[in-house]
Amino acid sequence: MLVSVLAVSYNNLEGLYPTFQSILDQDWPEIEIIVSDDSSRDYEEYQPKLARFLEEKKRDNLKRVVWNPHAQNGGTVKNTNSALRLAQGDYVISISPEDLLANEHALSDLVRCLQETGRDICFGKIRGQTPDGEFRDYLISCESDYDLLKSYTVEQTRNRLFVRDFLPAPAAMMTRKLFEENGLYPETTRLIEDYPYWLELTRKGVEFAYLDEVVVIYRLSGVSGQGNYGEAFMNDMFVIYEKYIFPYDRRYGILQPVYNWLKWDGLKFYMAKARWSRFPLWKRCLLRLRYLHFFVYTSLQDYRVQRKNRRQKA
Repeated sequence: MLVSVLAVSYNNLEGLYPTFQSILDQDWPEIEIIVSDDSSRDYEEYQPKLARFLEEKKRDNLKRVVWNPHAQNGGTVKNTNSALRLAQGDYVISISPEDLLANEHALSDLVRCLQETGRDICFGKIRGQTPDGEFRDYLISCESDYDLLKSYTVEQTRNRLFVRDFLPAPAAMMTRKLFEENGLYPETTRLIEDYPYWLELTRKGVEFAYLDEVVVIYRLSGVSGQGNYGEAFMNDMFVIYEKYIFPYDRRYGILQPVYNWLKWDGLKFYMAKARWSRFPLWKRCLLRLRYLHFFVYTSLQDYRVQRKNRRQKA
């Protein structure tokens, strides 16, 4: 059975060398690589070098390589969907430049999880890696207790997703059947492909599988790697809450509007942080007072995660 690995890139083609090597090192017998580039400024320079690298390093398990350059930048969601349309594999996983498959059996372990559970989507774990090479096993964005996640019903998973996206998209493998039955990623957002899709899948009753093993080394330098969200990312989050969360979240009954207002206020806090460098000093001071509770809360979150990582390292 063929596994399609989607290498989705934009202005970081140098980072594909280690990513490609981690794919070539896999023990899965049938792999294709779809390189979908979202109009990188140096694509014409790097593509021949990368193609030569794959040709020189490949083994018998690499069955097909497809190059899919875009003339205009359309964003991560459209780029990923474009790659999906070209994929021929029974199983699909997407990986970004600099990210690595954690070991030679990462793909095999994910396929085995899907086959044994009969599910159409499986989440492994990711291990974060800082630009200076330090590893982080606990990330703010990801739930680490997979025994807990395995115990969730679809409704509990969805309720948890209403709070935040706690699922590690870089470690998600899906069957071709999942996309045939549920469509591709919604193109209502530009950068965030996974969160709206998880919400839609749970709305349809799709059950998730969980593999309690690290399958991807995730570079903590991307859009959401360290919780430092840019303005475009936050624009997507506003869309997600307006379209996929607020119309369906009913957990608090008559108090739901109050909860929604608090969540909206939190989104505005993160947007203010994304625009922080553009504000004059006086406005930053006002915003610190306005969002003091959020600054305290996020600082405590960071401290707890850092403490967990220090303990794990010790």
